[in-house]
Amino acid sequence: MKKTQLAILFLAVIALFALADYFVNLPEGIPMPKPSVSSQKEGDATTPEVINHPNITKQILDQGGLPSDYSLEKRTRSTELFETFDLSELANVSIYKNVLVGTDTQGQLPIYVYEIHGPVGQGGITYLNVKLAMVDQLGSEAGINETGDYGYNSLFYNDSKNPSNGFLLSQVEDMVFGFKYSKKSIQAFDLIKGLVNNYMSSVNNTI
Repeated sequence: MKKTQLAILFLAVIALFALADYFVNLPEGIPMPKPSVSSQKEGDATTPEVINHPNITKQILDQGGLPSDYSLEKRTRSTELFETFDLSELANVSIYKNVLVGTDTQGQLPIYVYEIHGPVGQGGITYLNVKLAMVDQLGSEAGINETGDYGYNSLFYNDSKNPSNGFLLSQVEDMVFGFKYSKKSIQAFDLIKGLVNNYMSSVNNTI
């Protein structure tokens, strides 16, 4: 009997120690699992802001005083220059392609005006980055003739595969323009010179 009583007493002591350990370590009982909650509330995700730049080409056309009568037919966003150079890797620039058609130049090709909007105060850097991208994709500076005669900086690109078209890159203040035009059209190049000169005048008057 004594052995049985001792065994019962021994088991009771073990049970008491186990119960005491449970209440000391888990006084609130076994916690129930809770669903995980995202630390970010719905709607907190920030989406990149789409910036719509002013249509500088239209502004210059609206000022008047240009040698030929051209109107803006269409304006679209782009990642290319002259439909030849991919500028999608350039950081902090937005590109727009404007198509200008002449009302008194029937049958002639339109003028394509590419507006390259870069960071404020970095027009020269934007121009240089575009030029370097052109050189990199061409593999050399062959076909690039930097003159500096139009705007603050400028260059002509001669495409041997497309000799009938002219390509001019021009920087004025923060803007870089790309012009694609027919070399056969005197009116087209006169308009381009007028666009650059008029924009230079308007920028200089606001400084």
